[in-house]
Amino acid sequence: MSGISGSVEQMTQAHLRNVQQLAVFYTGHNNIYAINIAKVKAFIITEEVAINDTPRDTNVIAGIATIRGEPVTLINLDAWLGLPALDTKDYKLIIFCEFNHKKIGFLVKDMLDIVEKTTQDLRHTEETNSKITYTTYVKVNNKDELCTVFNAEQLLRDIHWTNDGEDEVRKYVENKLESSKVILAAEDSGVAREVLNKFFQKTGVKYEIYQNGELLIKRIEELDPNSIGMVLTDIEMPGTDGYQVASYIKNNKKFEHIPVVVNSSMTTDAVRGKMNQIGVDGFVGKTDIPTLFELTKKLLLK
Repeated sequence: MSGISGSVEQMTQAHLRNVQQLAVFYTGHNNIYAINIAKVKAFIITEEVAINDTPRDTNVIAGIATIRGEPVTLINLDAWLGLPALDTKDYKLIIFCEFNHKKIGFLVKDMLDIVEKTTQDLRHTEETNSKITYTTYVKVNNKDELCTVFNAEQLLRDIHWTNDGEDEVRKYVENKLESSKVILAAEDSGVAREVLNKFFQKTGVKYEIYQNGELLIKRIEELDPNSIGMVLTDIEMPGTDGYQVASYIKNNKKFEHIPVVVNSSMTTDAVRGKMNQIGVDGFVGKTDIPTLFELTKKLLLK
């Protein structure tokens, strides 16, 4: 598995080349799925970890594993996708990930490959199926096979680890923020855009949300740079992604003064470190409303 893990430097350079690296795997029913490698902390052999069966309301949660001394919630993707769940022992690997500071492991039957895909190779399909972010094709035995990149934000909502943000916005947004400047945001996930809309409306700020970084950059170029109070960007997006958005702003003398905050479910220390190297002004996990409010207040009103 050493070749699979790769380096964060390689992942970041792939993003800057407008390429995503995907870990491609088989589900229990031999469907081909993938996850962005930047979300992966490790690939673990299932039989090498202790797994506790815990009381639960859904068979999507398969139990709790102890990985690197930490409790990790195991997710059965087959069950989430509406397919029969296999016994845990029938899944060879656990893809150990971190989403929004939460440790989570996906049970998979086997790994297929690590592939690089340009944004042109990825078809955005969330509007037609909320469980799917992209579809693409990968080579299996010299044949092109359909591969699905699943929507982690939707999965977290389905297992009730996140919600539409309304309760958090009501609880943590203490007051309106008075500013003449506009906040520009880029977010391709419908789930996350719903939360951001509730947040910005509660704060009373002027804001615009775009579905990818290309549209965001186009808007930045149209506006007076001094009228932009903050840019909030996801990392993983079709077309121009968050690495490219942050690099464009921070490497351009006309725009470098604009605060950039990353809003991403990819919250590993490695990913945060690379964004800090680019020079972003803040990093917040998706749905972390208290941190987002404090950063917005600090940067917009400075």
